[in-house]
Amino acid sequence: MRITLLGTGTSTGVPMIGCECPVCTSADPRDRRMRTSALIETPNGNILIDAGPDMRTQLLAAQVYSLHGVLLTHEHQDHIGGLDDLRPLNYRMQAAIPLYGLERTLNAIKHRFHYAFGNDSGGSSRPNLNLVAIEPFKAIRVAGLHIIPLPVQHGRMSIVGYRIGDFGYITDASTLSEATCEALYGVKTLVINALRHDPHPMHLSFDQALDYVNQIAPQRAFFVHLSHDITHAALAPTLPAHVRPGYDGLQFEVDA
Repeated sequence: MRITLLGTGTSTGVPMIGCECPVCTSADPRDRRMRTSALIETPNGNILIDAGPDMRTQLLAAQVYSLHGVLLTHEHQDHIGGLDDLRPLNYRMQAAIPLYGLERTLNAIKHRFHYAFGNDSGGSSRPNLNLVAIEPFKAIRVAGLHIIPLPVQHGRMSIVGYRIGDFGYITDASTLSEATCEALYGVKTLVINALRHDPHPMHLSFDQALDYVNQIAPQRAFFVHLSHDITHAALAPTLPAHVRPGYDGLQFEVDA
């Protein structure tokens, strides 16, 4: 299967509105970071991980014409804010798109996008979404893939990451439990959030993310959810050879 990192930035995106720092004004395209999201392409269909406010731009750039499921990590705006823009894919596929998430996440979606689930949309079009509740460590199957949701701590909030074959995807983590690390152990490719050098109550720092990379022991790892505190060119030389900063549009193949 092919993975595309559609976005690798924080909730504000990079560049951040109103900021004139060296990262936000960088000419390096790798420093332009949309909200963190990923696309999984398989012979049996396409899967999106999270659907933030940049989703429309991301799916246009990736030339996505069908979508067979959306794996949601949690309900913060930078992870679900683009769900309404799934409508054109509903029209094209003539089908609902399944959203997989924790019960709490799905309830938040029903509240925030209430018009998609009520009996009266006021005559406006609305996305056709099929909400599917998931539980940590209980495997699901989407587009032929065996997917294991994994519990992740995001500050005081419990969210989920995913293991899909030899691929692990973690974003917005502040800590990972021993059970989650054990479930991820030995993945060949790991995507993991790494916000900045300094500690943060809601997100892993570079050093904390590296500690988990060493514990999980993937063959390669990519950092995502990067802030505007450091450029790609400055971060890359400080990391081990098998760990790279992710960037928007990065593609790689992994075993399903």
